[in-house]
Amino acid sequence: MKVSKLERYQQINEFPNLVQPDAGALRKAPAELCGKWNSSFFRRTAELVLEIGCGWGDFSIALARHFPERNFLGLDVKGARIWRGAKTAVDEGIKNIGFLRIEGEFIEQLFVPGELNEIWITFPTPYLRKPEKMLISQTFLARYHRILSVNGILHLKTDVQLLADYAFNIWPHCGFKLLDKETLLPEIHTNFEARAIKSNRCTWHIQAIPLSENFSPIPDEIRRNPWN
Repeated sequence: MKVSKLERYQQINEFPNLVQPDAGALRKAPAELCGKWNSSFFRRTAELVLEIGCGWGDFSIALARHFPERNFLGLDVKGARIWRGAKTAVDEGIKNIGFLRIEGEFIEQLFVPGELNEIWITFPTPYLRKPEKMLISQTFLARYHRILSVNGILHLKTDVQLLADYAFNIWPHCGFKLLDKETLLPEIHTNFEARAIKSNRCTWHIQAIPLSENFSPIPDEIRRNPWN
């Protein structure tokens, strides 16, 4: 039975696996669960994985099913979308996943430095004319760098070549080392990725690890034209 958008907004307030931090409060102080996701939310010790811009939560849900030994969080600001992932997890009794309804810019108020073992950015909005808004921009990379663990991995999946080019060109100058290896994820795709594959479009899975804080600034020529 189809659930209206209004009903979805009402139901997400009742889901035990969904947290909706107040943006105003986060501007003044870290979230109550900051640094305590494993101990207070999942109530177990495990690797903590975050998907930013999780949409309907299909990818996060699939990861949680495939890796029951890890804890997963899906973050998105769209309540009507994140409802689907939270409801699926509740209906199926998937205990190693939770959801956050908040803008991605607040992640440093949600996690302490080194708290995350992996961050996934799956098929983000390109914002090619406003690169500062991209989830893979220099501003967001600085945030990821702080909240990822020493051996943590940053993942990008996209079917937009300019985004892939941006990651290849910019990330090494923002404290990240690009990895050559490919993570094997059998038949785990987002809705956007499934469409791309069906349409025979190329997709990229780019991975990187954070380096020390001592890294060189972005050269002017790359800053002016990050796409090439």
